[in-house]
Amino acid sequence: MRTLPDWLVERLATAPRKPGCYLMKDRVGEIVYVGKAQDLKARLGQYFAPVPGDTRFFVGLLDQVLGEIELIVANSVKEALLLENELIKRHQPRFNVKLKDDKNFLTIRVGKEHAWPRLEVVRRRNKDDADYFGPYHSATSIRNTLRVINRHFQLRTCRDSDFRNRARPCLEHQIGRCPAPCVLAVPPESYQESLADVKLFLAGRGERLLRRINEKMKAASEALEFELAARYRDQIQAIERSLAPQSVLLSDDADIDALGLYREGAELVVQTLHLRSGVIVGSRGYRMTKTELPDDEVIDGFLAAFYDGTRPVPDLVLTPLGLAEAETWGELLSEVRGRRCELRHPQRGDKRRLLDMANENARTTFDEKKRDRDDALETLGRLQQKLGLRELPRRIECYDISNIQGTNPVGSMVVATDGVMDKKAYRHFKIRGEARPNDYAMMLEVLSRRFRNASSEEDGEAYPELLLIDGGKGQLNIAVAVLEALGIEDIELASLAKSRVLDEEGHVARDSRERPSSDDIDRSPERVFRPGRKNPVVLRANSNELFLLQRLRDEAHRFAITFHKKLRAKRTLTSELDAIPGVGPARRRELLRHFGSLKQVREADVEALLGCPGISRPLAERIAATLLAPGY
Repeated sequence: MRTLPDWLVERLATAPRKPGCYLMKDRVGEIVYVGKAQDLKARLGQYFAPVPGDTRFFVGLLDQVLGEIELIVANSVKEALLLENELIKRHQPRFNVKLKDDKNFLTIRVGKEHAWPRLEVVRRRNKDDADYFGPYHSATSIRNTLRVINRHFQLRTCRDSDFRNRARPCLEHQIGRCPAPCVLAVPPESYQESLADVKLFLAGRGERLLRRINEKMKAASEALEFELAARYRDQIQAIERSLAPQSVLLSDDADIDALGLYREGAELVVQTLHLRSGVIVGSRGYRMTKTELPDDEVIDGFLAAFYDGTRPVPDLVLTPLGLAEAETWGELLSEVRGRRCELRHPQRGDKRRLLDMANENARTTFDEKKRDRDDALETLGRLQQKLGLRELPRRIECYDISNIQGTNPVGSMVVATDGVMDKKAYRHFKIRGEARPNDYAMMLEVLSRRFRNASSEEDGEAYPELLLIDGGKGQLNIAVAVLEALGIEDIELASLAKSRVLDEEGHVARDSRERPSSDDIDRSPERVFRPGRKNPVVLRANSNELFLLQRLRDEAHRFAITFHKKLRAKRTLTSELDAIPGVGPARRRELLRHFGSLKQVREADVEALLGCPGISRPLAERIAATLLAPGY
């Protein structure tokens, strides 16, 4: 018989029989789960029944974990659904559904804030008035799309700062790919017409677009404008070639998203297929791990996270199982969309076959991810064996330093979890010590700052199984000294030294005069140094173990260099403006945003400077006089 604490018995007894949300908190007050219910009293009772029907892993732990249950009563189930979505987004409870996208996808944005819009490639849909098209599954596919548009539809490609400050048409106009609205009198109606054609093309409305351009081609031919008619003909041919690989699956013109689901225990994949005018224009897989929620709660959570206002809502959403609140979800998505949206679980016909295709794609994505994970764990096992590690290195951290003669020194930490780069765990460090070119001292500072605050037992889970340093024995000894000083004994250490040029006798060529000619260069293998071991470990060339360490080393170097260049560019670009009295950070940003670059600020006269918001005439005269002063 389960014995419940007094506070929990009282909470279950006083819970109202109304719709609403419940927030389960642990004993330190952190929210661990957010749920909704049509009847709060009945739903909470199911968690703590003598024989609970809910078999999720965390339900059995609630007696020991929970310290409080907070209730929020709603007016309706619909309101509770909205509230649950907002609470999950705000608090990110660890027992709720969290989506893991299998890739970073690109999207084309067409804004409305400019009179002459251009196409922008972005990774996130903002809640603005712009039109978004995509997602595109690779940079190659989006480049091919933009190549067709730039060649045949004549939209500008320049940035807004270049558009404002251009004095004559650019090369794009000269080769016939832009009407140059920046300097020429281009009718806005003509540009907007081209933009409308591009939107039809990106939306996959091929037949409608072809009819539209055919009509314009005939009208131009009848008006004896044969060059214009030829351009329309080329557009038609380009569109037909682009649409040729697509096959129509449904004769329905509606926009449809089909959701597929495949799971094995607590690991699952939700797959989306996006149909526009009967043609599949995209597919995405979302992986979830350690998720013991029932399938209907998984789909509920997915709908809330996926259609969060940053993605287009279609006419119809096909779900892999029937949802008890499908009608409520339809109302919510209709409100987000501004037009009717319906949720349906088809049992037969074309839409059922489409749903089966989504489920099969989910299974394929699951198998691919599982195979990749198994291969990664096998690689880590071989790395553990060859380096003589005590544990499987499931978390590897790699460190690097970047500076130029001690200026703007930075350190980087990159992380691989189960053999996959974990970019959310990356960190960079601004070196606070003396600005002199001393990589050893800089590495000492970075490692000390990383592990000084993680040296307690409760933070032990944050420790890596393997700490990798870019360098040789000297850098490795620094890491050994840091961990010894902090009393940390359960982290394995290694350093990866780059290959070096060998002389004719096969020894390291320390003097450039000893090195062979460029036609006959021989290099040593890359070496892995371990503490307490005199000779390095040489991993087989082209092996997965060496490739993993090289990827980590190169990624740490890239991450450090990128941050170093950012700091150096910020220091270089802003120093001259910061030295001018009356120009603070806000005015500096406004000047650079208005003119596009420091060079164009230099070239601007007083009247041009007055066109920048927040710049008065005395300040404009001071800026011009300062930047034009000899030797400045």
